[in-house]
Amino acid sequence: MTALKAIIFDVDGTIADTEEHHRVAFNETFASFGLDWHWSVDTYRRLLCISGGRERMLVYASEPGVTTPPTDNLPALVAEIHRAKTAHFGAFLATGRVGLRPGVARLMRQARAEAIRLAIATSTAYSNVRALLNAN
Repeated sequence: MTALKAIIFDVDGTIADTEEHHRVAFNETFASFGLDWHWSVDTYRRLLCISGGRERMLVYASEPGVTTPPTDNLPALVAEIHRAKTAHFGAFLATGRVGLRPGVARLMRQARAEAIRLAIATSTAYSNVRALLNAN
């Protein structure tokens, strides 16, 4: 039998239950940009099948009945909104109010003690991963 050599974690929903915090950060950022966009729990759950926040916003903007902001370059505006949302979410993570899921810290400590490599594979911004781990 081969010994375990590494554990690769995802972040959102795996290391920490962050999705609702992402949704709130999106909605607060939309409001700060003067957009009338609001993602309900059901809307956000549906959009989660799309990987990446910018991509979710672009798909959402193309949906019937959604008011698109007046711009000549929607992808550039969406990128700006996403940067602001990422900063907003990162600041929230840095407060330490988002904890790791039960057992995650113990598993990481045990893996380190047994010289098992740990890695993270995620589409979450690196700065937010650092903020989450530093706060925990």
